[in-house]
Amino acid sequence: MSKNPTVPVGRLEDMRLSVGRQPGTTLYSVLSNTFGGGAHGMPREWRRLVREAAPPATAATLRTLLTAGHPWAPDSLALAAAVGTGATASVADELDAIDADTLTGELEQRFGDAVPTAWQRVADRPREFLTGYRTLALAVWDAFTPLWDRAADLLDREAERIGVASVTGVLGTVVNDLGDHVGYADGMLRLPHPGPRPTTGAEPTTGPVRRRLVLLPLASGYDACTYSAEHPDLIWIGYPLPGLGRLTHPSADRRAPAAEDRLSLVLGPVRAALLRHARLRPSVSEAAQHAHITVSTATYHCDRLARSGLLRRLRHGREVRLRLSEDGAALLDLLA
Repeated sequence: MSKNPTVPVGRLEDMRLSVGRQPGTTLYSVLSNTFGGGAHGMPREWRRLVREAAPPATAATLRTLLTAGHPWAPDSLALAAAVGTGATASVADELDAIDADTLTGELEQRFGDAVPTAWQRVADRPREFLTGYRTLALAVWDAFTPLWDRAADLLDREAERIGVASVTGVLGTVVNDLGDHVGYADGMLRLPHPGPRPTTGAEPTTGPVRRRLVLLPLASGYDACTYSAEHPDLIWIGYPLPGLGRLTHPSADRRAPAAEDRLSLVLGPVRAALLRHARLRPSVSEAAQHAHITVSTATYHCDRLARSGLLRRLRHGREVRLRLSEDGAALLDLLA
């Protein structure tokens, strides 16, 4: 199984791409982050809120599943059944739609006859498990809903950002900034962790694109990342909602800031400022001073811009200077 699986998708511009707003996928990410052993950048106070709201018995069952050595969950439990429909489904509707036969079918498809012990208990009593899972999910969602509601402006802003990137042909820049383990190059989409069906790479990357790509912003943690590539017609990727830090403190401004231009909307105001200043080939410290940020923060954002192919670093004596790549210059000309 590949450490960093890839899926052939062809040109991003040829894909049918959309941004989803599914509260269920954020909820499952919250549950996974809280009970699965990985923090994924979820604020400590949020995790405490979830643990206090969760019924202990069902929380213990879910923890056993998520820490049993199989970092996977059926799409039905991940509350992602509505992702491909284009409609937004409520958490209650998603939970009510989970069918015991569907769940056992997903387990059989994933594990065959070698169902792990933890999941075998679910397969043996799927209805009993689903009753407890629904109770757990609804209790946690009731506690988390105020945070989700506060994310509405950020979700609107993210949909606008993806839309601008799509119509201006810079989706590659956006996809390469979804997370440390997600990337796109040469018609191949790199995914964050091995899935149940790792792609061998034997499929052609040319010709008609057969799959849709749905991006799902997750209001659950700064490093939250999940995906599913099991459906033959669809790939969905959950990634951290930009600006999530605005929800951490109740006193913070809850509205997403207005973008002054399309470049700031796509990249964010800090990276837009750094990219524009790179025309002058500054040092990192000069770029930091220009953007009114610390050198360490500038280094982080420059790393991201370089990873997206928009920025290069050149050795100039004892200094490292920043320089626009051809793609970076083209992006400035297009969006500035």
